[in-house]
Amino acid sequence: MLVLIDGELKSVGKWEMLLQRDFPFMRQDSDSDGSNIYRKWGFECGGGWYKLLRACCESIVKRYAEDGIGIGEIDFEPTQIKEKYGTLRFYYSYTDAPCGIAAFDNLATGESIRIEPKSKADIDDAKAKLRHDICAIVRAAEEESSHTCEICGAEGKLRNDSDLGIHWVRTLCDSCHEDRIKKAIEKRKKMNENS
Repeated sequence: MLVLIDGELKSVGKWEMLLQRDFPFMRQDSDSDGSNIYRKWGFECGGGWYKLLRACCESIVKRYAEDGIGIGEIDFEPTQIKEKYGTLRFYYSYTDAPCGIAAFDNLATGESIRIEPKSKADIDDAKAKLRHDICAIVRAAEEESSHTCEICGAEGKLRNDSDLGIHWVRTLCDSCHEDRIKKAIEKRKKMNENS
């Protein structure tokens, strides 16, 4: 599906539209000022992670419901959802604790260290527990991405093909990995023919 963003047509996958339709806190706003990367630009990852993102959103809604908070009252705000070092990064804040993306990623291991959003006002124990549980839900989805193909959603593993000139680590299944290798070999062959 094509949507108009900043005067340009942008392709938005059906999976992206479904998440925005079913979870109000996942809605994008192309007219935003850009301080929230997700709201402005959307997902920066492949559709193979749709099911794990959907399960994450469902778990977030369920956890809020345990505290009597309806889907329209959820204060959780995605700030960026992307692939980095081959796995999902799901950065977020809360409406009462807006913050920039507060994460550090270790280049050697790909480990992500987070500074969790803090409310400007004191929060009670129930809200602190809720937010702790939300953190665990998001981190579980990120962990699951390390063995879920970003392209097709099948079981996958982290692939580093720098020896083929592919300098982007991705989590791929065997089939998508083979396709990636074939394309890299074809590209290298064409470059050699043209030089």
